[in-house]
Amino acid sequence: AVLAEINGRDAEGRPLSSYEQLRDDGSTACGCWIYCGVRADGVNQAARRRPGREQDWVAAEWGWAWPANRRILYNRASADPDGKPWSERKALVWWDADRREWTGHDVADFKKDKSPGHRPPPDATGPEALSGTDPFIMQADGKAWLYVPSGLTDGPLPTHYEPQDSPFENLLYGQQRNPVRQLMPPVPDNRYQPSGGEPGVEVFPYVATTYRLTEHHTAGGMSRWQPYLAELQPEFFCEVSPELAAERGLEHTGWATIVSARGVIEARVLVTDRMAPLRVHGRTLHQVGLPYHWGPNGYSTGDAANELVHLSLDPNTHIQETKAFAVDIRPGRR
Repeated sequence: AVLAEINGRDAEGRPLSSYEQLRDDGSTACGCWIYCGVRADGVNQAARRRPGREQDWVAAEWGWAWPANRRILYNRASADPDGKPWSERKALVWWDADRREWTGHDVADFKKDKSPGHRPPPDATGPEALSGTDPFIMQADGKAWLYVPSGLTDGPLPTHYEPQDSPFENLLYGQQRNPVRQLMPPVPDNRYQPSGGEPGVEVFPYVATTYRLTEHHTAGGMSRWQPYLAELQPEFFCEVSPELAAERGLEHTGWATIVSARGVIEARVLVTDRMAPLRVHGRTLHQVGLPYHWGPNGYSTGDAANELVHLSLDPNTHIQETKAFAVDIRPGRR
């Protein structure tokens, strides 16, 4: 029933098969346009499991992808200006001159009946101003962009800066960090620690990253109160490699204390090959993985990984760096 409401329906209650059927006159209803079509013909399209050996390499009948079960966005670019695939082996869509429409293995991410030879009139606006050779339909000019010409605080071309917390100097540029990053006041809860070649950088020799688990939702404030989910993921943990465990004396299922300039947390130890050591600047760099779903409330409680992170924000989205920051880790509880 929930999926049916998300998919949408017409005035007669019939399920919609595409977001292109949505109207602004009240004759259709839809919970989320990108999922419109997931229940086309009244069938849960996402539950399909046709084996790969029974279909082509795009595998359009295995599950469902939004929007419109389209597997590759901007797939008009897989065909040349005349509408012929650049590569037969990797063909996605092509122009069928007899049927006067785009067809192929995938659902065309292009107006179905717009021919490769179409040229818009001079007074055309919006999508109608794109020609039949402009595949990037979400861009104003239909072309691929190497950079964003306006709207960014930094740029225009992407480059590499080290994170606010980094055990390494930036080898690519003399500028260590993004010069227009947004820094919050360095209060005790938001201390900025040494980085690159600054004195004291060796105090935090490892790099931590946060991530989510299947069983929990965002910071866990809702999912930790669900007994079944709390049972599946009952305790906050950190992931470390066997090499880091040996270097720091960490025991599998034992306790570890993780430290940054902002805070100290404790977690159970999960020794796993998934957090493989990296070779950076000629030395071994160990990683510490921290799921960020825990806090003091619910059936499953634990320290919050976000206690360790700083508030150095991306200058455009104003999101803090939680995927790479320097820490130390020691055996035992805090």
